[in-house]
Amino acid sequence: MIILVASDHAGKKMKDKVLRILEKEKYFFENLSPKNTQTDDYPDFAKLVGQKVANSQNNVGLLICGSGIGMSIAANKIKGIRAALVTTKKEAKLARKDNNANILVLPGPYSSTKLTEAKLKQIIKAFVNTKFEGGRHKRRIDKINKL
Repeated sequence: MIILVASDHAGKKMKDKVLRILEKEKYFFENLSPKNTQTDDYPDFAKLVGQKVANSQNNVGLLICGSGIGMSIAANKIKGIRAALVTTKKEAKLARKDNNANILVLPGPYSSTKLTEAKLKQIIKAFVNTKFEGGRHKRRIDKINKL
């Protein structure tokens, strides 16, 4: 599994924290927004990561913008993507277990939720290590796919 990471300019500081965690935990990842300038627009990175995740069976995405809301909205426009804006370990587990989320979205500086490095590590680990439960949840995902 490769974690495909991107942020807009507002999410850069949070992304830098995330990249440090991914390196320390020895996850395979690719930073798809290495420069982050003021002219970065979150829909461009949501599309880039979303399309790569949608075309892969094993990879997941991790997107960050100022509030996380814009990235969530944009990524979820891509067929096959289930992006979840998450701020707790429990939400990360549920996003994967119940909703088979394939993109984790984190909020940056415009959120009232302040994520420490310790909390980020818990969220990322929960997201990456939790498997989709299937069963009744698959029936619901199938319904979402028909919308």
